[in-house]
Parts: sequence; structure tokens; C-alpha cells
Amino acid sequence: MGQFSDGGEWWWDGKTWVPTTQVVLPHLPPTEFEQSGKLNNARGRMRKSQRLSWANTFAPLAWLTGVPYLVVMVQALRDYRSWTIEQLALATAYLLGPHEPMLAGEGTVLGSDVPGKPWTRDLAVAVTARHVLVFRIDSLDGQPRWIALAGRTRDVKIELLTGTEALRLGPGLTVSFGSGMWTIRGIWGVFKAEPVLDAWRQAAIATGNTG
Repeated sequence: MGQFSDGGEWWWDGKTWVPTTQVVLPHLPPTEFEQSGKLNNARGRMRKSQRLSWANTFAPLAWLTGVPYLVVMVQALRDYRSWTIEQLALATAYLLGPHEPMLAGEGTVLGSDVPGKPWTRDLAVAVTARHVLVFRIDSLDGQPRWIALAGRTRDVKIELLTGTEALRLGPGLTVSFGSGMWTIRGIWGVFKAEPVLDAWRQAAIATGNTG
């Protein structure tokens, strides 16, 4: 177990090679974030931010609820981001084993300022010493379930969103491999691109990709 083919199209499950696109991760063990009760607190903050978002639609209340809404939402997003990072470490360990741990990771975690519109937690990236993995998360309160990309570090490119893209989408990272590209997004003050970029650059240099 813990092996991808050179091109990333196949994964060894301990008995046979499975197409990477067909790999479905089993239910991951509870994270420390869950066991400590922090996830329940995060869900409570999310529900509170959604109520405040509804209140913001009423002009007489907006001046009272605008700032509290932003504060609560940002804290909830930070909580969900922390949970996502722990899940990514577990998912990476399941696929690659204990000898190739995740060095850094980041996920799309976005709130919504539109009442009734769900939050977004769908894509995440994990970097190891030899691989870059992009996961698809099954739901807001779910886990990394499928593999969108499994590429050797030397064959993958990770870039920071800049310029008009960053202004339009917010902070983010693009992960490119062959003809495929995935965008991992967040909000200012929550999303942390630098650890992922630093880990990828160091791993790329170590595996012979300096470009």
C-alpha cells in the first residue's frame, strides 16, 4: 500500500493496481479536532453566521449585525480550515503510508453572504516530499473522498492567484498537471497559501524540478 504509478493514473491497494479515478477513500478516523469537540463549536458558529446573514437582509438590522456576522463567519471558516488540514493528513497517510507524510495542505473553505446559499468545502491540496494530491471532499461536513490528482512533485506546478484573479476570486492556489488545473480558494485572513507553496518548492527542488 502507499504507492502510485509514475504517471499517477494507478494506485496500489496492497493487492492490485486500482485506477486512481476509481479510488474511494473509506471513512477516516476521527480527527483530534472532532474528538476535542471543536467541530461542534464550528458548526454552531456556522449556524450563527447563517442567521446573521439572514438578518443582514433587513435594512433596520444590517447596521447591527454586519460586523458580528463577519467576525463569526471568519472564525467558523478558520475552524473548518483546521479540520480540513487534519483530514488531509489522514487521507494522505492512508494513500501513501506513514513514511511519506503530508508536509502542507490547504482546502477551499468558503462561507456565503447570500442567505440560504450553502457554504463551500469541495477541493483540497496536499503536498508530500514526492507527491502533490488534490482531493475532492464529499460535503461540507464530510471528508476527502476521491482523488482528483495524484502527481509526482516534479511534474506538478502550483501557483498563487494574483492580479485580477485574486481580486475577483480572493486568495487561492492553482494546481496544474498536464492539461488539468484545479483552483483551491479561500478568504483573506483564513486562507494560507505560503506553507503549501514553500513545501512544494522545496520538494520540487529535491526531486529535480527547479522550474
